Formats: sequence, structure tokens, C-alpha cells
Amino acid sequence: MRRLSFIDAGFLLAEKRETPMHVGGLHLFTLPGDADEQSFLHRLADQLRSADSFQPPFGDRLKMGRMGALGPVYWEPDASLDIDYHIRHSALPKPGRYRELFALVSRLHSTLLDRSRPLWEMHLIEGLKGRQFAVYSKFHHAAIDGIRAMHLTQSMYSTNPRARLHGSPLSRRTNSSSVPGSASAVST
Repeated sequence: MRRLSFIDAGFLLAEKRETPMHVGGLHLFTLPGDADEQSFLHRLADQLRSADSFQPPFGDRLKMGRMGALGPVYWEPDASLDIDYHIRHSALPKPGRYRELFALVSRLHSTLLDRSRPLWEMHLIEGLKGRQFAVYSKFHHAAIDGIRAMHLTQSMYSTNPRARLHGSPLSRRTNSSSVPGSASAVST
């Protein structure tokens, strides 16, 4: 078990329904060539779920004592991790406009993360016009700060359209073999 820093525990203490302490990111993509939207996103979700061992904090949940967030708080491996809860596939009615996408993301962002589970979610969203899809990610600030989120994002994407990442970018193995900025795109 790893103990949360004083600052990270502070994010847990400060969180209220009116002031969530998670950060979110929305990324828009265009489907490659003549790829089928549903099967492409199903393969993408399967790849994200494929980690045999998730890097911290993706496979870790909070462990609190009798004093809750006021006492010592630790990260512990989640032995009953439900990866389908964390990686979700949603669809907008076609042809989805940005207005509907932003309404969905606003609703997703407004809910607090479940503290009995690892503190993150990733939503693959299909149905946008122009063969686009979106990925909305939400991480609790106690689990991932802005720099870590940027490194994670860089490890998933590439400027080279032929580059492919083999394995889940959330896995320990992929994380240990990637260097921020030298990332590969998710395979198609």
C-alpha cells in the first residue's frame, strides 16, 4: 500500500457535490479510412481493457481507516476491479452535434467518482457527424495531477499515423516501456 500525500488527501477532504475534485479531458478523433465506427470503438475499448496488470492508479482504490479522509489514506490494489465500469462505450443519436456531445460530457463530468472504486473513468463516444468519435476521461485529482495526465495522454497518441501501441496504455508493462513524447497511437 502507498500512502496518499498530504496534498492528495486534501483533495479528498475538499471535495463536495458542488466542488468536485476531478479533472476531465475531451479528445476528438476522426475514424481512419473506411473503418466501421462500432467495431473500431469496440476494438479500442477491448485494447484499453486488455491490461493484465494496471499501472497506478488505474488498478488501485482508496483504503481509509476509522477517521476516513481525516486519517491516513492509502492506495491499495482493487482485487475486484470491474474494468467495464471504468471504460464505457456511449453513443449519441446520429448525426451527433457538438452541442449534444458537450451536454453528455457536462452530465458525465458533474457526477462524483465512486470512492469505493479506482478514481477514474474513460468514455468512448460514437455518433458524431463527419465520422468523428470522442474520448472523455475523468480522473480524481488525488490520483492523477495535470502533469501525469499529460504524460498519460502523450503515451497514448502519436503524430505518426502508422505507429501502433500494442497493449493497453493503462498497463504496467506498456507504461514501463514508453517514454512520454515517444508514444504510439492505439491500434486499429
